[in-house]
Amino acid sequence: MVKKLSKYVYMVKLKIAEAITYAFDFAGRSVFFAFIILIYLMLWQTIYGDGKVEIEGFTLNMMIWYLIVTEMVTLSNIAIHQDVAEDVKSGQIAYMLSKPYSYIGYQFTNFFGRSSIRLLINTVIGISIGLLLVGPLENFKLYSIPFIILSIILGMTLDFTITLCLSLSAFWVEENAPFRWIYQKLVFTLGGMLMPIDLFPVWLQDLVRYLPFTYVTYAPAKTAVDFSFAAYGTVLCIQGLYILLFIGISLLIYRKGVRALNVNGG
Repeated sequence: MVKKLSKYVYMVKLKIAEAITYAFDFAGRSVFFAFIILIYLMLWQTIYGDGKVEIEGFTLNMMIWYLIVTEMVTLSNIAIHQDVAEDVKSGQIAYMLSKPYSYIGYQFTNFFGRSSIRLLINTVIGISIGLLLVGPLENFKLYSIPFIILSIILGMTLDFTITLCLSLSAFWVEENAPFRWIYQKLVFTLGGMLMPIDLFPVWLQDLVRYLPFTYVTYAPAKTAVDFSFAAYGTVLCIQGLYILLFIGISLLIYRKGVRALNVNGG
């Protein structure tokens, strides 16, 4: 068991080292992050007017910090569907089947290694932007930091597991990018990336509150700006259950895909 884990730990280290190599390049492109938040600020300043009102419990300060967290999560995730599609098209996946590690485990190390560096850079940039534009988060509780970090990591892991399920469709279709595109748009809208689901009509809130998209971006961001242990326990359980569900689905899809690959001669 220890030997098996050590292989994946070693691969994570390699991916982190690879990500650090390109960290400055990624940080440069993160100017886009600052531009997005600036646009959001101007938009919500217009909506809030004098900034003294609250909209569904969100002040202007909370709204901007909420959007900073959703962008941090979104911009830190990696597009593994492209890697999976290339592995299948090139036949590389047949070669990797002979390796002493799981392909799904390999993709997780790829995700974890690269995303961790992106998240670190985006966190520094996001906090800097927030402090500069709207000041410290109102009523922020220092003891909530580890809980917020865990929720963000789980949100990103959930995104990875869903994306992995969609990516493995490459065993049967030429292009899996459209599936990822549709999923991203669901996260943007129903997942609360562009605005909190608290602002949705009540009937729509009831519909999306327990969908997986909500727990990729909305749940971590809401935890950050309005932390409570009661709500956090529910969020943690649902994130964990969805992660386990999509891991199970990805394993089933992968096994069927490998069988199809073997039948067709790889």
